[in-house]
Amino acid sequence: AEQGAVMTNLLELVGRKLHRAAEMVNLLTNYAADGETRKTLLHVYASLSHRERYDDEVKLNLRMRGQVFPFFMRISDIFIIGEILHEQQYRLETDLPDAPVVVDLGANIGISTLWFLALRPNARIHAFEPAADNLAFLEKNFAGLENITLQKMAVGDVTGSATLHHGEFGGMHSLLIDGDGETVPLVSLADYMAQQNIEHIDLLKLDIEGSELDAMKGLGPRIKDVRAIIGEVHEAIVDEDAFYAFLKDNGFKVLWKRFFQESREQQVHGFEAVRAV
Repeated sequence: AEQGAVMTNLLELVGRKLHRAAEMVNLLTNYAADGETRKTLLHVYASLSHRERYDDEVKLNLRMRGQVFPFFMRISDIFIIGEILHEQQYRLETDLPDAPVVVDLGANIGISTLWFLALRPNARIHAFEPAADNLAFLEKNFAGLENITLQKMAVGDVTGSATLHHGEFGGMHSLLIDGDGETVPLVSLADYMAQQNIEHIDLLKLDIEGSELDAMKGLGPRIKDVRAIIGEVHEAIVDEDAFYAFLKDNGFKVLWKRFFQESREQQVHGFEAVRAV
């Protein structure tokens, strides 16, 4: 039994290494816009065994759908870059209109926002990121883009304030885990839509570390104005059955649910849902 466990662990380690190598080749080949970016990406991957470098800032020029975007990030953000660009966790089955209204909850440093912007350059995107460290990168990455609205606030079932607890990396901050934190504004999506005169949301993206159901409940009757949803469900925090029952009760059909490379062990799965009625 012990030998079997060792072999299983070894195979998992090899699998992770191979996945990371394939991810690196994909980014170098298909997303790096120039030689300097390829050089920077090689430096980033070489630095993953040096945790003291994880907060170092680098700049990439990313080519996505024929457009080139400057993108600032920390070395540790390569994990999120890989999820979005290599695994394509937000690849949609839903067809968006030419100029959709997109609400990106948990925008982090902006790679998901960039994914949607590359897909629909005329999109009007509202990107929510309550953590100050991540927001600083969002502001750099989307400076001067009038169709991107950045909001330093969290989203919940009511409007008020909340404590955002800091995770080990920028993508792990959560309203629900324990740890050091900062007080952040909290808004319900119903209130936000009223404040911003948003008539409908073509795409709602959820990556909010366990607050998914609260965000949906915060829509109230305005949930009827949401056309499609893509995101993550954190199974260790959210009642998965209750979440999907809520979607079904409010007229949504789930198009797919799946685990990605490392998400099964993290008890997180992705999904896409579209309004059926």
